[in-house]
Amino acid sequence: MVDASLYPAIRAAIRANELGSVSPYQLSYARLGASGASFGIFQGDTHVNPTARSTLQSILTAAGADPATVSRIMGLVSQACPNGNPLNPVDTALANQALNSTAGQAAVDAMDDTLMQSVLNGLDGCIAASGSTPITGEALLYMALWINMTGAPTTLKLWLGGQTVSGVPAPAGPCVEPADIQAYLKASAYFTAHPQNFAHMQASVATGVPLLPYGGG
Repeated sequence: MVDASLYPAIRAAIRANELGSVSPYQLSYARLGASGASFGIFQGDTHVNPTARSTLQSILTAAGADPATVSRIMGLVSQACPNGNPLNPVDTALANQALNSTAGQAAVDAMDDTLMQSVLNGLDGCIAASGSTPITGEALLYMALWINMTGAPTTLKLWLGGQTVSGVPAPAGPCVEPADIQAYLKASAYFTAHPQNFAHMQASVATGVPLLPYGGG
């Protein structure tokens, strides 16, 4: 299992990768693929993530929005939003004010705790798949960002278990190092299509490394 001492580094790296300096308590739009609206440190997506949808709906209702307004907002953001914000200015302000309220922030934080557990479960699977070969803390940060971006690490586990994936051989050293996972990620369909985004992932991991209990090890 993932050592709890790694949690602060994981959260910091994911926040840097997903948000940068943007507040988690407002709607954001990735404008990529099936992405809808997203919010929180882990950027729960209202199109693909049921937890994000139910959280936003409960926040809007708790803020006093009438059922018709809640239905309208949820209908617009619970779909792919390739052109960005589909809400009118009034609904945008209402949603962001609700998310940024005291109750809204508490609900977003609770959602993030749930999404953090999903990432940790994925990392646990990676550690198990790697068997007797340990994964360095810095390499785990790359995996955490990837899991948060793409979901359960089914293919990643195959690679850690010894299979060649996308032409990248499984790690052969005594540890799974950052260079190993970097090679795997660069060969993925996402980074093949968007190679310019890899520098951002590297910078995000660098944000978390100082918080690792043993540096990058």
